Amino acid sequence: RKTPMTGQLVNLGLHHAEALEHFLSEFDPRPEELHAYFCDRHASIKDAVEQLRNWSEGVGLNDGWVPCSTLFWEEDHLLKGVINIRHHLSPGLEVHGGHIGYAVSPSHRKQGIATAMLSAGLDVCRQLDITRALVTCDCDNRGSWRTIERNGGILERESWNPELQRMTRRYWIDLTDDRHSSIR
Repeated sequence: RKTPMTGQLVNLGLHHAEALEHFLSEFDPRPEELHAYFCDRHASIKDAVEQLRNWSEGVGLNDGWVPCSTLFWEEDHLLKGVINIRHHLSPGLEVHGGHIGYAVSPSHRKQGIATAMLSAGLDVCRQLDITRALVTCDCDNRGSWRTIERNGGILERESWNPELQRMTRRYWIDLTDDRHSSIR
């Protein structure tokens, strides 16, 4: 039986330096699994905090990027997951990426964190007045399918993504439906 989630989404803070390094180091063997954290892997905590704040305000964005909020799932003083919420879709995000990308550290997978983190992230989307969220995942990632579907995701289609050279699934989540809100 899974224990109830006691974590929450938080903004990265200067006090997270050690926790962030531990979290990121878990992805060093497979960096392609680190979705949703786009800062330089070796940026100082001060630079990372500032960059994430700026991006959420639409400042200093890379070409083609939209304002985005990057939040971490913190539990027991550990950063166990990261979620990136794009405030609106660019033409590129409409094709690949969607509104939300997320990753859970390898040592904390299969504990319900992704499902809880996505649920909390959808509440952030609601606060941003996003009424319908696009979430994509690789077709071979059954855990991500389940996470998205548990959060109300309706499969639009599976299709070949030429940029990624793999099959992906596109889901839409209706955020006007209170049944999928963790805010009551």
